[in-house]
Amino acid sequence: MSDRPGTIAPLGCLPEALENGATALEELRGSAMAEAGLLGFQAAADFAGRVEELSRSLEYLQVVAAQAVERTRNEARGAQSSAAPGWSTGWTETSPGTQEHAVPSQAGEASDAHAVIRTSDAALLDDGYRNAAQFLRARLRISISEARRRLALAAEVLPQPGIAGQPLPARRETLADALGSAQIPSRSATIISTALDKVRHLTDAETTTRMEHALTRTATESDPDFLTKMAQRWTDRIDQDGTEPSEEALRQLQGTFLRRRHRYGLHHLEIFATTEQYETLTTAMNTATNPRHTTQPTGPDLDRRSRPQKLLDGLVGACNLAMTTGKLPTNGGLRPQLTVTISHQDLLDQLTHSNTPTNPDTKTTTSTSTGTGTGTATFTGPLHPTTIRKIACDADIIPVLLGTDSRVLDIGRTTRIFPPHIRKAITARDGGCAFPDCTMPAPWCEAHHITYWSHGGTTGTENGTLLCSHHHHLIHKEQWTINITTGVPWFIPPPHIDPTQTPRRNHHHTPLRT
Repeated sequence: MSDRPGTIAPLGCLPEALENGATALEELRGSAMAEAGLLGFQAAADFAGRVEELSRSLEYLQVVAAQAVERTRNEARGAQSSAAPGWSTGWTETSPGTQEHAVPSQAGEASDAHAVIRTSDAALLDDGYRNAAQFLRARLRISISEARRRLALAAEVLPQPGIAGQPLPARRETLADALGSAQIPSRSATIISTALDKVRHLTDAETTTRMEHALTRTATESDPDFLTKMAQRWTDRIDQDGTEPSEEALRQLQGTFLRRRHRYGLHHLEIFATTEQYETLTTAMNTATNPRHTTQPTGPDLDRRSRPQKLLDGLVGACNLAMTTGKLPTNGGLRPQLTVTISHQDLLDQLTHSNTPTNPDTKTTTSTSTGTGTGTATFTGPLHPTTIRKIACDADIIPVLLGTDSRVLDIGRTTRIFPPHIRKAITARDGGCAFPDCTMPAPWCEAHHITYWSHGGTTGTENGTLLCSHHHHLIHKEQWTINITTGVPWFIPPPHIDPTQTPRRNHHHTPLRT
């Protein structure tokens, strides 16, 4: 019997077992650090494995304890709602001072210890917590999601009381055996339970049972990450089309959301797409993530982009291509086009100073430009001069004469862009982005003046090459040099990229050339 008034001591030897276990763990915790430092590799691995087994046993006890808390709270709630004033039939009177209620006789032939609900237990319903999960969160200092996870798992893998009080077997017996014998962690059990719950209305009981057995066996042999993949594979096979989103869900969630600008001048977009839309987007994006094909196993890595950067470049390239087709819906009679407004003098200043020398000590570009001029894009506002130079490299430049109050007085003709027949010749020669090891196809690329048009460069095949958006920007930013030798573009990196400045070329699009 516990020393605390108004409580009943737990059944069996649970308190003693908990005390002994806590004492053993305290001793282990006190000596583990010092002794682990003396272990060899094999002994350390065995030590880690044994600790993991203990951890899985404790995780199972966490689930059992969570269920016990929820059960006792439910019993207290039932006793409070049933004990209406003036009702005495079927209830056992107790001696004054103890204030306890007996469970009604229809609850079954339970033991006396289980048949007694103290008034102090019923008072727990007024402790300010709406449910067992909220109580566990406060008492155990765990997240509400973790509390709910334990309770949800308990309902699947632990015996549950029936309507008449009789114990019912666990819903997932195979999974329950593996968790109870510490063969799998509770996280893996949750992964399996969640997957089974997703498909329980989509297939028959036999398939669900086979899925439970297979995933449980996988959990005993593999980590939770691999188990998640296998669980998803089972779910996809059973429900190949997935859950069809309702029109209301689409209205609430689907779309592209333009968030505010983040640090470093980057813009934040979020896209929530259907499966068909996602497949289309990923197909376009993955054009920039093909494995690199190179015959140069040595030398610096010239493509330092991360996979997310490559995906973005692939998507932007696809959009740029779409705007050149003339098949997109018009806006005010004009085809969609990227429009930047800039004064004539500012444009000339930026183009004039785009090829100024690089300081070898600081690796920075020197320029006599004041830097005060800037262009303005339709949607994003002011643009950096580097971006202006890159856009101007392969763009229609339309001179506009402005009068007072910025009224348009005259519009000149487009100039300096590569005409279709020259671009076709460059495409036939380069096959795609000519930058070393880049796999971006030609339709995704922009035509680049090797010698800038503002510096007297011609608009012809000997002064043009195809570059994807990323490498076009890189060429302007890092001061690469491009030479056309025997009709092939060769790229010479700046010293801070390759001190030897070894010329390199693309071997992916035209592998048979020498």
